[in-house]
Amino acid sequence: MVDAFKSKIENYVKVSDAFYGELKRSCKPLSLKKNEVLVQHGGIYRKAFFLVNGSFKSSLLTPEGSLKTTWFYFDNLFNIIPIKDSFLSGKPTKYEVKALEDSSLLELDANTINAWLENYPEFNVFFRMDMINDFTLSEEIRTHLICYTKKDFLKYLQEKFPIIVSRTPSHALADFMGITPEWYSKLKKDLAQPKDL
Repeated sequence: MVDAFKSKIENYVKVSDAFYGELKRSCKPLSLKKNEVLVQHGGIYRKAFFLVNGSFKSSLLTPEGSLKTTWFYFDNLFNIIPIKDSFLSGKPTKYEVKALEDSSLLELDANTINAWLENYPEFNVFFRMDMINDFTLSEEIRTHLICYTKKDFLKYLQEKFPIIVSRTPSHALADFMGITPEWYSKLKKDLAQPKDL
């Protein structure tokens, strides 16, 4: 599993033998079954996760006490799962992160990440570049969700990010879009209809 993380880093920069040794020593492997909770609302998580196989959804606990889907993570898209509100502050997280599929991950604690940022230039480059890339893509998706009609947004996802549509349960994607599962199903059917010539 560490080799998968090494390969991701090497999309940006070559990993030194010394840092590869650090990866092998410090990354903690985890396995979760579908519907298992990785991050519990109210817990303190000074850590991040690299998703090797599988997928997850993040949900925010609303003031009414329900969980609202806020984001998705896949093994080949958004595969770093940061618990940003807890990682940076050491405070309880407002989010829950649950497996959508049987999944394998590597757990990284904050102290290790901070040490790597100081001691390994390649990790520093990777961290900045990957964070910028994921931030740019996530902002693009969220902006389209706000600005497009629901039908146009689903079409946009199908064309630009098909993995999100194909590997996310309909009810979770509908929740993310702010519509009912029935409405989501109707939109999918409408988009599947051949256009009249």
